[in-house]
Amino acid sequence: MVARPLLEAAHTMPSLNFVYRGCTVDIQIGERATLWDVTIEVTPFDGVELIEPFGARKLKLAKVEELDVIQAALIEEVQLAIDHRLVGC
Repeated sequence: MVARPLLEAAHTMPSLNFVYRGCTVDIQIGERATLWDVTIEVTPFDGVELIEPFGARKLKLAKVEELDVIQAALIEEVQLAIDHRLVGC
């Protein structure tokens, strides 16, 4: 019998989905004992031009803040990033 380390399982939390300036935003937050696992996807609608495409971003954040604080900060940062990447802004 071989002993294997147990992987810390992430519990998926509800996702944040919204539309901002012609882009759909999907933020998934998973919870681990000491970390927040965050995946952010931004998809522009047809006809919306971004200077640089986003692609999916994955973050691991230390659990030093409560979930509602993390969610508010992520929403604000994504909105700022979209504002900076829109053509013509």
